[in-house]
Amino acid sequence: MNIVGIVIVISLALIAISCGSKEKGKSKSENNKNTSLKLDDSLSSLSKYDLASTDPKFIPLTSELREISGIVSTPEGRLFAHNDESSMVCEISSADGRIVKRFAAGKPALRDDFEDIEFVAGTFYMVNSKGDIIEFKEAGDGEYSDIVKHKTPLSASYDVEGICYDDATNSLLLACKGFSGEQGSDDKAVFSFSLADKNLSDKPRFVINSNEVGKDFSPSGIRKNPVTGTFYLISSTGNSIIELSKDGKLIGKSKLNGKVHEQPEGITFLPDNSLLISNEGKSGKGYIVIYPLKK
Repeated sequence: MNIVGIVIVISLALIAISCGSKEKGKSKSENNKNTSLKLDDSLSSLSKYDLASTDPKFIPLTSELREISGIVSTPEGRLFAHNDESSMVCEISSADGRIVKRFAAGKPALRDDFEDIEFVAGTFYMVNSKGDIIEFKEAGDGEYSDIVKHKTPLSASYDVEGICYDDATNSLLLACKGFSGEQGSDDKAVFSFSLADKNLSDKPRFVINSNEVGKDFSPSGIRKNPVTGTFYLISSTGNSIIELSKDGKLIGKSKLNGKVHEQPEGITFLPDNSLLISNEGKSGKGYIVIYPLKK
């Protein structure tokens, strides 16, 4: 082959290599752009609630519950709630928000950064931001209930915000909006507290990937859907709600209407599977929003 031929062959080879590099670069760039998670809507039950409604049903609350934090419904449909700085528990009428009765966990009522409440087989559990859990029974109107306190290895840096019961494992799940247990990570963790041996799991039960839910998602409440067995978590930051499968995989996410939800803090289900979300009244009284199950 003469010199001209050799030059032509080398030139063609260099062009081919250059084109290949551009294609690889383009592919990598496209991959970087397509990082949003595509969810299979058929797996999620969030669509069974009209979360986009601009005029849902409200339960107005008295000024006593302006800083409402956790809410929980019993199997009979009785609704209980508490503010975020006291262990005083109020039973609320789901019809008009009237306080039916109030009683205190501890004598006198404890003062702490209480975040959420759960009810399991006749027993209440309330958690503070440090991950401490108090266990107590229902008391009469104006009365006090003895408590049992369970300290966990968690601390204020984890900033526990939600508690819910998982009957499949007989455990309480603690949703954290702060430190996940991994330095430098924006992910959020859900730990498991066994009711059998009263111990917290060493590692998170679930890790919520911030790349999937958004870096502004910080759990403020968690509850297990009694029909699907999946877990609903709300975030007051960014006004959103997600659904996790039984093994912690993200299967649904949706925005909450900011004009409807001033500051979503608590979540529960009524016996008819209506979804209830409590909201702290930043500019007025607290309130609860009801989303009936679509027929």
